[in-house]
Amino acid sequence: MEGRWRVTGVRTRTAGQVARLLGVAESTLRSWHRRYGIGPRAARPGGYRRYTEDDVELLRRMHELVRNGMLPSDAARAVGATSPSPPDQLLPELLAATHDLDSGRCLGLLERGLAERGVVEFWERVCRPALAEIDATQRSERPGEDERVDREHVLSWAIAAALHRFPPGGGRTRPSVLLACVDGEHHTLPLEALAAALGERGVAVRMLGAAVPVDSLAHAVRVAGPDAVLLWAHRAQTAQPPALAVLRRLGTRPVAAGPGWSGRDLDGVEHVGSLSDALAVLG
Repeated sequence: MEGRWRVTGVRTRTAGQVARLLGVAESTLRSWHRRYGIGPRAARPGGYRRYTEDDVELLRRMHELVRNGMLPSDAARAVGATSPSPPDQLLPELLAATHDLDSGRCLGLLERGLAERGVVEFWERVCRPALAEIDATQRSERPGEDERVDREHVLSWAIAAALHRFPPGGGRTRPSVLLACVDGEHHTLPLEALAAALGERGVAVRMLGAAVPVDSLAHAVRVAGPDAVLLWAHRAQTAQPPALAVLRRLGTRPVAAGPGWSGRDLDGVEHVGSLSDALAVLG
């Protein structure tokens, strides 16, 4: 039959044929294969990989779950495509790689954890504990002295690189959410995690990143026209309630995030303290 051939006696399909059969983009198939291990197992001589009927049936089941509202990471687990490594196994491996300053090994472990667990569980059960452990270790090694930050930087880079594998969601010209750190704030990893989690849910996001002055923030709102703007402040010194007032005057919905805002009078502006809380408000 045209468009199919046999590999060791098994009838197979091309990626394009499977994509048309399921009604998804070929890039979606590649993404599911890379992140969750759901993909072609039969190889044609020369290395070309083709989908068997078993592969197609697994993808069909996953696609149906995603269409019904399940996250791709959860759908992959539901169809038995992934078997998550326990956090108590992954975390020591990640810390060992970080102590060795092995950024490549860190990235590989983090990509595996992200594919197995999805963004929220990955952040809460792997990334945050790892960052806290590295911070505590660095402080204990040089009490009263300047801290070494090499391990923290290696781990932070690897986490950001893993999270960047999730592109901003949506595909709309106008974003649903604009993410930014307040002026003077350089802790961007929580925003990276939120951007990935929102993207995983198909929410259109624009990321402004670290230390955004109020004037630049206002310009971005006028240009992009988001439905909501989340401002991250890790430290109380950087939290700026006037920035929230500017956002209100521009007609967008401000959301304050991070421990820096705790105890501040936010004049009714929502404050979210965790990734899950932020997703409940914005996702």
